[in-house]
Amino acid sequence: MSQQNDQPQRRSRHELALNVGAVLGLTCIVVAIASMLFGITPLVFRSGSMSPDIPTGSLAIAHSVDAQDLKVGDVVSVYNDAGTRISHRIVGINPGVDGGVSLTLKGDANRVVDPEPYNVTAADHIIASVPLLGYVAAWLSSKTAIFLGGIVAGALLMLAFGPIRRPGSTTASDDAPQTESSAEPADSSEPELQEANCG
Repeated sequence: MSQQNDQPQRRSRHELALNVGAVLGLTCIVVAIASMLFGITPLVFRSGSMSPDIPTGSLAIAHSVDAQDLKVGDVVSVYNDAGTRISHRIVGINPGVDGGVSLTLKGDANRVVDPEPYNVTAADHIIASVPLLGYVAAWLSSKTAIFLGGIVAGALLMLAFGPIRRPGSTTASDDAPQTESSAEPADSSEPELQEANCG
């Protein structure tokens, strides 16, 4: 009688593993497609220069826009002359060169504007942010998280496709695993997280 009760429980565990894997996989695919088609870039804020609006450890989503569409008050992420990404608020816009604009930026928590203007033809406009989620995203992109993700993926595969005890089977050997299954983490197709250096 107990073996008959175990069968539905095993099947529901397999279904749960498949559903979890499907949701995670779909999330990764949606993020990757959004990044490629719509120019979406995730940014991790590692300083508090945009506090309190965007505190340290926030995960922000930025959308690439043409410089002519920017306006004072927008929070943008651009690169300075040293190649460092800076994410601050626009406090001034002047005509630039080659059809671009010259942006004067300032962090909300900073007392003065950035030392030099930024000449851009396009910029990443920050459209949303979530506090603390940047810490999670940064950890998930680490080598340790990728390794643990491979272990979790392997466990899900074993749970989903492992041996299922057939009704009426009472031998002790049925309790032992029949096959071995392993999985290695696949190459990540997610967009690479950028650090929003706020200075």
